[in-house]
Amino acid sequence: MSFCLLAVCGALCQSERPSPDLLQGAEYDGPDSHELQRVEPPTWKSLPDAPSPQPPTQGEKFRAFVDEARSPLTFGAAGVNTGIMHLADVGGLSSGREASLTELYKGALIQKESSAFFSKYFYPALLKQDPRYHHSSSPSIWGRTMYAASRTVITRNDSGKATVNTSYFLGVLTSVAIATAYRPYWTRSTSATSKTLALTIGSDAGINILHEFGPGIRQIVKRHAPKFVSRIEERVTNDRNLSDSSTTPR
Repeated sequence: MSFCLLAVCGALCQSERPSPDLLQGAEYDGPDSHELQRVEPPTWKSLPDAPSPQPPTQGEKFRAFVDEARSPLTFGAAGVNTGIMHLADVGGLSSGREASLTELYKGALIQKESSAFFSKYFYPALLKQDPRYHHSSSPSIWGRTMYAASRTVITRNDSGKATVNTSYFLGVLTSVAIATAYRPYWTRSTSATSKTLALTIGSDAGINILHEFGPGIRQIVKRHAPKFVSRIEERVTNDRNLSDSSTTPR
């Protein structure tokens, strides 16, 4: 016990020993100084202030909706949802009638397009939330994957702080209600609506993962692609930027 007490007292004495910065400040003040002056670390004053995040403009929110609505991933997700709903026999009821693949795809596409409008533009403009996707800073693949999937639940507000993605959930619920109203009356059911909601959230999480790893995949493909493919891609990108600059609201 005596040894433990001596060890604790020694540790406390070492922790209370003044730092070299404080001793230098005392020596600089001269021998007449009886108190150690507090010296602020020079790095606090030398570092510049961190730039405050700029809130997204209405034009940037509208651009997020346009990019999401016309993305091939949206049309692909609608096709995947259609196949799953058809295999799960979502459209079949006791009447024996079953919705065709065309009707199911129309409903899924309307749901995805309306979800893009409400969750990327309408509700973010009302709730002051940022609908844009911000890439992860994690160095690991698993960390980036979990970050991308969680963007359906967590987002940023206009000031850059993390918040619950209320805009997304309201947008998905609104789009599912619209898609349910569009379907024929014999295909409407509670189970069909709940499955559509689950499929939408799952496909959107997958789209976020593709957004996260898409730039890296495109760079790998671009390295091995022929030169004429790169020229066509540059031309399409330039034409798209020109059309966006003429249609994006200010």
